[in-house]
Amino acid sequence: MQAQKGIATADMIIIGKVHTIDDTNQVVEAVAISRNRVVATGRKEEVLTLKSPHTIVIDAGHRTVMPGIYDSHNHIPTAGILMDGVMLFDAKSISDMQEMVAQRAQEAPAGEWIQGGGWIESQFRENRLPTRYDLDAAAPDHPVILGRLFGMSLVNSRALELAGIDRLTPNPHRGIIDRDQDGEPTGILRSNAVQLVSRLIADPEKRETLEKTKERILRAGTEYQRWGITSAIDPGVPPLSARAYQELWQQGQLPLRVNMMPAWHGMSSDIDRDLNALGVFSGFGDAWLSLGAVKMAIDGGLGSRTALLNWPFTDNTFSAEPLRLDINRLEEYFEQVHTRGWSVGIHCCGDKAQDLSCQAFHAVNQRHGRHDTVHNIIHAYFATEESLDMMVENNIAASVQPGFIFVEGDIYFDSVEEERLRGFKPLRTYLERGILVAANSDMTSAHYNPFLGMRACLDRKTARGRVLGTEESISRTEMLRLFTINGAKLAFEEGSKGSLAIGKLADIIILSDDIMSVDTQAVGELNVQLTLLDGKIVHRHEI
Repeated sequence: MQAQKGIATADMIIIGKVHTIDDTNQVVEAVAISRNRVVATGRKEEVLTLKSPHTIVIDAGHRTVMPGIYDSHNHIPTAGILMDGVMLFDAKSISDMQEMVAQRAQEAPAGEWIQGGGWIESQFRENRLPTRYDLDAAAPDHPVILGRLFGMSLVNSRALELAGIDRLTPNPHRGIIDRDQDGEPTGILRSNAVQLVSRLIADPEKRETLEKTKERILRAGTEYQRWGITSAIDPGVPPLSARAYQELWQQGQLPLRVNMMPAWHGMSSDIDRDLNALGVFSGFGDAWLSLGAVKMAIDGGLGSRTALLNWPFTDNTFSAEPLRLDINRLEEYFEQVHTRGWSVGIHCCGDKAQDLSCQAFHAVNQRHGRHDTVHNIIHAYFATEESLDMMVENNIAASVQPGFIFVEGDIYFDSVEEERLRGFKPLRTYLERGILVAANSDMTSAHYNPFLGMRACLDRKTARGRVLGTEESISRTEMLRLFTINGAKLAFEEGSKGSLAIGKLADIIILSDDIMSVDTQAVGELNVQLTLLDGKIVHRHEI
């Protein structure tokens, strides 16, 4: 038994198949907790010597016991908005979408905005984009906007009317209004065209407030407890959300541990001024609330054909819009951040975007040396040999979303040759090269259910059963590390989170079955029986 010195009794002992996720991936029979820390792990009989009349003993039987899940890319306040609206992840058809919108319309006063999201056309039996007319049938008296999983929204005729969008409305800069054969808007708005409608919801009387933001964090965080998510990185945090997080932290009400990535996209702020004004840098904070990397972004996505690639899409086109920042100044931006003690997490879906970022990181490291930073490529869809070499040499991590394979994968075949998709999110390649890989959901761009992402790590299957290259599959043990300790490493928190080592925080979950022995499909169907956060039970089913 490994135990903390001086511990005579434990507050709680959990018995089961305990995956410690330590350096040797040790599996033991029991774990003991005192207050909010792990104090012993080992054989059941040995750990039970710490039992007292006041010790709570939980026998998980054959079920997996493991560290709490670290969702290392999760837009928490936005998730709260979606959870309070029409959440469409589980809709199997456009008819399901209509029913869910109609139900919300019955509850809402006439004229009130109905918001929602979490859909992609490949999830529907009809396998087509829904239109304004589908929504009109469900909610004729309410303006409706439903966000697709990336870079697109569907609105109804009432919303188009309020926004003044008709057949004569020109496409905005970096935006597209989809039209039918007669030139009429279909209700699909792409990229910046979404803002033509979304800005109407943020009128002076309905602007985001601090209290609303706090409510959304609590809403999402409480739901995440049910799924075993005990820590998360929120990428691109604006000042209002940062304030909400801090107030909840001060009040002792944070529903999960949060690492904040300040937002900087190069469009509306001066990075040098803003970073100097903060006066702190990556790693600041405590085990509940801390600062991580600065969030930047280059390109768009794959299904929307806005990823910056070295090769053409299937229609022989290239993405012509890098972009959310000036890539000619990328090295300058990284240097400003790096020399002030910050890490950078940068959104790169295309291999060209990843190449450019790795080149800039490498140049800055050559001039200034590596200090305590964890620069990382967010999404990291495709890797060239050049980017792989530079990631290894410069300690650049990959922040990946395996769940995209399941949720969005079917639409990728319309944009990218199947042979190229075999190397999509190359987890095996990254790990074999010694690159740190952290896996996450990117809620609201995909479902927050971590087990969908775990399954995709193993079988790489889309929702319709197509396979994106099993050569990049990884083992179940590797999969668990991606969703636990590696997320903690991305946030400089591996000393206190991510494994069940002695002295670490008692953030522990019990799954509904043994994740190592159920079949691959069943991995995606697992749920969480118990969530322990800071040594306290925050979610429990009968075990």
